[in-house]
Amino acid sequence: MRRLLPALVLLALPGLARGEPVSEARSAVGACLAAIIDGAPVPDQIKGDNAEIRREAQPATCTVTVTGGEPAAVRAGVMDALAKRPERFSPAKTRWDAGAFASRETFCSLPARRSFNVLVSTAKPGEPLTLTATVLEAKERDARCDRDEGVQKPVLQD
Repeated sequence: MRRLLPALVLLALPGLARGEPVSEARSAVGACLAAIIDGAPVPDQIKGDNAEIRREAQPATCTVTVTGGEPAAVRAGVMDALAKRPERFSPAKTRWDAGAFASRETFCSLPARRSFNVLVSTAKPGEPLTLTATVLEAKERDARCDRDEGVQKPVLQD
């Protein structure tokens, strides 16, 4: 399967050029998940009509920014991409202050040897930025995945 990943990622990337925000978001998040979790060869920057992928080396993250579509529908596309992964992402027990967004959520992989998080910020309808999703591997599992530590404020404000 690992040898097939580069080909599968390359097949998913053309979805970014289709112009449909939900499909672009789903494909882009799928590519980011494959890049961070499986080491798939995803370029450092890819820009579609409504979604963009940016990868950073330190720390190793992959961020999808979506600028088109209805926020709830785009979020649903992102959730579809998470649901397809064997890591079985689920919402963290601790919630985040949404600030200027409609919601900010963290999704955590099942407890295992490796710990992955996906941070999703969904905009309110009518905003130019629809959604951002950042995939990262943590050195150790964040306690907030399993324990409610009250509403958290992000370090970087809106």
